[in-house]
Amino acid sequence: MSVSTLQTPGARLRASSRAWMLGVALLLGGCQRPTAASTPLVYAGSGSIGYTLLAPLSEGFVRRGGPPVEAKHYVGSAEGFKFLMEERADLSGLARSLKSTEKARNPYYVIIGYAALAVYVHPDNPLPALSRAQLKAFFTGQVKNWKDVGGPDAPVELVTVELSTGSGTADFFREAVLEGAPFAPTRVFKHPRDVLAYLASHPHALSWGTLVPDVQGVRLLALDGVVPAPETIRTAEYPLSRPLVLATRRVPEGPLKDFLDYVMSPEGQAIIARSFIPVREAR
Repeated sequence: MSVSTLQTPGARLRASSRAWMLGVALLLGGCQRPTAASTPLVYAGSGSIGYTLLAPLSEGFVRRGGPPVEAKHYVGSAEGFKFLMEERADLSGLARSLKSTEKARNPYYVIIGYAALAVYVHPDNPLPALSRAQLKAFFTGQVKNWKDVGGPDAPVELVTVELSTGSGTADFFREAVLEGAPFAPTRVFKHPRDVLAYLASHPHALSWGTLVPDVQGVRLLALDGVVPAPETIRTAEYPLSRPLVLATRRVPEGPLKDFLDYVMSPEGQAIIARSFIPVREAR
């Protein structure tokens, strides 16, 4: 046996101790609790943001090493902000500007993009445009026939998504168009895609909803002479433009800050551009 392979009893004991300590470290490492970086961030609020943006933004953020963002509460903009302030969520989404009462609670918030409510009709409807006053007259029941606004002699069929209080989309329409007046009876669907599918097969139907890029089977009407387009939505020239907002209780730190930074990065803004108008033009 060569000298290099000889071990004294003390050396063998030290080697055995090191092996035992390494085994314990590996065992403890496998049983460690998740780090803060792997703890999911909880979202509450607008379905307009949650249903369309949150999953792809979360996936992209995870690829960059961040934690997932879980959309646990599609409760509408107002209720989502309440969840945030009650510490039941880390992040709140609002499909509208913050109200003065919400700003008074001093949250941190950032505009991540812009959306618009579009006015939809069947492709065969010859009417090119409506004014906000005419749209209000339809959805409050004051006008019930297309001929009263220069269209065909046919009754108007009103169609909407569910009009729950607290929905940023519905509340925005109430404020910007109805000016607080109640809705006339409407045919109600749960999901916007069902509304658009109905309009595509009913020539005298009228609806409104979040602008969908490249929507098929329906036609957009100009409102007050302005067509919804990226440039008219960003500048709010189109009258039913609105911001999309993410809010936190305080100035974000750690993974929460990293996620908001990702949302505002070119990659995050490109994801938003698939469904809405990004804050910045892609370059």
